[in-house]
Amino acid sequence: MIWLFVGLGAAGLLLLGFLAVRVFIAAQGLGAEIERAKNRMDPIRPPEG
Repeated sequence: MIWLFVGLGAAGLLLLGFLAVRVFIAAQGLGAEIERAKNRMDPIRPPEG
């Protein structure tokens, strides 16, 4: 019975890891899309720095 709980816990952690990776990738894509939208809306920006 203990092995069932260990297996279920491991499966749950695997699922959480998978979902965390998907959220991380989606956040990166959203950041790139926001930057692209900024560049389209304001094509002439002073140089940063």
